[in-house]
Amino acid sequence: MQSQDYSQQTFWLKIREFFWPILEPIEVDSEALPPDDKIVIDEDNLDQAFELINKYAEGEEERRKGIESKATLFLSTISIATSLIVASSALLLGNTDKSWPVVATMFLSFILTLYACTTVWFSIKALERGHYVVVGFNDLNFAGDKIAYKKHLILTIKKKTTFNYKTINEKVDNLTMAQQYYKRAIVVICIYAFLLTLFCIFIMPVGKQADRDKQPPTITIKPN
Repeated sequence: MQSQDYSQQTFWLKIREFFWPILEPIEVDSEALPPDDKIVIDEDNLDQAFELINKYAEGEEERRKGIESKATLFLSTISIATSLIVASSALLLGNTDKSWPVVATMFLSFILTLYACTTVWFSIKALERGHYVVVGFNDLNFAGDKIAYKKHLILTIKKKTTFNYKTINEKVDNLTMAQQYYKRAIVVICIYAFLLTLFCIFIMPVGKQADRDKQPPTITIKPN
């Protein structure tokens, strides 16, 4: 019986994820830096280790910039939502007849606006700074010989890059959610265009139907 309940929950969960995916929260301690590790690298390999840790930090920084640049592209989606709101308002003001084509158009406009606004919301969250740290003067102001100073820099860069890794992953999650809702918005746009095509081909526009109804009946006079 438990397996049946679990399968039903899984089914409804999949249905919900199909229409409205949710980002699962991950509890992390964003305020605390990771503890210092002990360096066991030989002195002859410190230069190579310092070069590699710098490349690792630069790679994470490039990953953050790439995420934010992609999130910026989704911000233009708000123009779609604004256009739909204006078009829907014009449709409501121009038609008093609540026919099913008008209702279907309004419903799809609402869903599309919801997806577009959610896409922009997660894009903005991906652009938030969050808890992000960089190497500062206090990290560079370290007393010691060349070997000890280089070890200190390696540990500092590694510690702060590891800390930023969590923040960048949060940005990745928000960007992924923006992409998911953007894909659903594209599907709704395709359905929207398909239905409009059917309305234009098979259904007479409401305005023309109303004009036809207002026309006076024609009287045919038969000759004697």
